[in-house]
Amino acid sequence: MKYGSIVCTLLFILSVILAVVQMWFDIIAADVFWKIQLTLGGFFIIALGVTLVFKEYLSEKELKKKGYLD
Repeated sequence: MKYGSIVCTLLFILSVILAVVQMWFDIIAADVFWKIQLTLGGFFIIALGVTLVFKEYLSEKELKKKGYLD
């Protein structure tokens, strides 16, 4: 969970920084900007999903180990 939250936070920060820089300085074309933003958003969702699935798997494994689940 720790690494997933770090990755998600970094992707979010990168996306916000890119948006602010693009808004003030217009460094890349608009269509390229949106493609990058959507790609970063996709990576964010994938990282979040993998993190949550992995957390649930570890939580269930721990509960089975302690005898709370069959």
